[in-house]
Amino acid sequence: MPRAARAGSDHPVLLDPPAAPSALPRTVAPMRPRLAAEGFNSPDHLFELKWDGIRAIVSNDRSGLRIVDRNGGDLLPAVPELRSLRLPDGALLDGEIIVCDSRGRPNYDLLVGRLGPKASKRGKGPLFVAFDLLYDDHQPLLGLPLEQRRERLAARALAQKGLVVPEHLENDGEPFLDVVAEYELEGVVAKRRDGRYVPGGRSADWLKCLVSPRADVVIGGLVLDERRGARALLCGWMNDNGALTYAGEAYVPPYLGEWVDAATRSFRTDGSPFLGPFPLRPGMVWLRPKLVAIVDHESVERDVLVDARFRALRFDARIDDCRNEEPVEVPEYPPTGGLDRPRLIVMHSLPFKFE
Repeated sequence: MPRAARAGSDHPVLLDPPAAPSALPRTVAPMRPRLAAEGFNSPDHLFELKWDGIRAIVSNDRSGLRIVDRNGGDLLPAVPELRSLRLPDGALLDGEIIVCDSRGRPNYDLLVGRLGPKASKRGKGPLFVAFDLLYDDHQPLLGLPLEQRRERLAARALAQKGLVVPEHLENDGEPFLDVVAEYELEGVVAKRRDGRYVPGGRSADWLKCLVSPRADVVIGGLVLDERRGARALLCGWMNDNGALTYAGEAYVPPYLGEWVDAATRSFRTDGSPFLGPFPLRPGMVWLRPKLVAIVDHESVERDVLVDARFRALRFDARIDDCRNEEPVEVPEYPPTGGLDRPRLIVMHSLPFKFE
């Protein structure tokens, strides 16, 4: 509203000048899910696909487009194809960068294959999957319920070449997980409708429901075979005191043995990184606890992986995140429908036609 004069000023001021928009934070530590004991139905949750990619924060302000990983590292040099993304000024998005296989499924191995020293441009992508809007028009939305943030994300109509805004399902997480398993995808993330965004927090407001058990572990050593290279990883969990505890072995498939051996040589060390005494055996070598592996497994018994198998190195690893997760039990509700709606959500969410 016009003012005759400012207090303490000798000259009239007709309008207060608008405040210049503030720069967005350089990054926001992503909120992370805890592990659910199993798939579940709930009227209090929204259910989304779990994307087999690298978590990323994408933003645009007066300093330009930024794409950073969950540790704040610049990802644009690794995914130059995404430099052309067009975002409104003052927007900051949470999501994942993915690459899809020939059948249209997100595939972590194909993504990482594009980022290494011998980059291979296999697969479809890269794409940024935007599943949360954290800043809009320079204003923080972290304190709003998820449902409102999702509504504002959808209203922004940001979908474009290289950027996907996936759909979500209400109520029926268990049938959704069944369809995800049928499509051979990684899993489902259940998010409380009324949940606020907690940067850097690992909260039960977000729960990951996996088709097959999977874990991130620290590589503390290898068991080598003269003919095929690495035969097994010696895996570890970080405890609350920052020490590495033994989590069992993970089998390394023969076709990856030489690669794992070569990729870890610069991390070799003379002593065990694990807490407590460790029995030696032929072919064993120790590694400095810097590398994180993704392993599939059957179960965890007494903090030790059962029938674990090496899958890939974690590109955006933090060793402190490698912990034995206690699954969260969730109250169960009956499903409200069959498989038709979950199957439609999967088909609409995947960026390429599933073949």
